[in-house]
Amino acid sequence: MRRVIELVLIALLCSGAMLWARPAAAASSLHHVTAPQVMTAYVNAIRYFNPGIDQPEAEEIVAAIMRESWDQKVDPRLVVAIVATESSFDPTARSSAGARGLGQLMPSTAASDNVTDVENIDQNIHATVLTLKGNIEHYSYLDAQDCFVRAIAAYNAGTGAVDRYGGVPPYDETVNYVFKVISLWRHLTGQDSD
Repeated sequence: MRRVIELVLIALLCSGAMLWARPAAAASSLHHVTAPQVMTAYVNAIRYFNPGIDQPEAEEIVAAIMRESWDQKVDPRLVVAIVATESSFDPTARSSAGARGLGQLMPSTAASDNVTDVENIDQNIHATVLTLKGNIEHYSYLDAQDCFVRAIAAYNAGTGAVDRYGGVPPYDETVNYVFKVISLWRHLTGQDSD
């Protein structure tokens, strides 16, 4: 049953995300998908990862992810995969290393992005997407696969570590993190995770 629910959520996320990725093509092939349906799909996905989140808070997270992803031209499904992996959509999450909030921002990252309240959904998602976009831009000289793998690894370990090792650092945490994020992102885009 869990797998069926997961597949339904993934299908809904994929169809909704196509509206973001290719509005013109989506309009012709998915004209039946409405904004409320997209919101429902994302809210259901968030509540799947964190059943303790209520509807209004999940909607606030979705709105922030969609707005910031659109503004920064970053795939919202990748942002969902990052936040799901980082905090399971818990705005109050804290790590032993000091990272906080939905995107598990380190204090220096939060400060550099003018985040005054890391538990504020809008501020945290804004900084999360800016950090991810910066990582993608940092590795934009590479082919798409290497660019995204390194950008995701850098979200966990920092660009310094990724640059030093010329790829994913050989840290168990980072290797597992990259695998989890990419697997989830592939599922959300309708691809097999293998």
